Amino acid sequence: MKLVGFFGLAALSWVGAGGASAQAPAAAAGPLERTQQVGAWTVSDTGGKPGDDSEREVRLARSLETVDVVLHRGDPNGAGITVKFSRCEGLTWNSGLSLEGAIPARVAQVRDEIHDAFKDFAKACPVKAGEEAALLEGFEAADRLVETWIRDRPFVYPPEPTSPK
Repeated sequence: MKLVGFFGLAALSWVGAGGASAQAPAAAAGPLERTQQVGAWTVSDTGGKPGDDSEREVRLARSLETVDVVLHRGDPNGAGITVKFSRCEGLTWNSGLSLEGAIPARVAQVRDEIHDAFKDFAKACPVKAGEEAALLEGFEAADRLVETWIRDRPFVYPPEPTSPK
């Protein structure tokens, strides 16, 4: 289910994704934080604290010369996607979605959203041949790692404060 999608200018924050080996070892920034390369994708899990994942974000990021994509996961069944097209004045496309079904269906949902971004972008600026396919190369493997990280360490939130009666 698509919650919101739009095409316009916006700021983009992302973790750089350089070309690394197929799967490099994870680098730990803190007891609950990790970053790992899966092909050209950077997968990171940041902001989590013991008993409080309110600030936690699991993300996939990939960058080509003229397009960047970031998939943000803030809970097990929701995601946000940002695609930034740096040519043609840096147009940015954003979408929020509820992920449904098993992992293959989720991967298809995300691919469809990114395809929609490329279709919208092409209205204002021609897409380079093969650019979308190149960007999505290795996505399934990176997404499997995200799903594994979320399954192995589910999001945990502190209990709501009780109100006095």
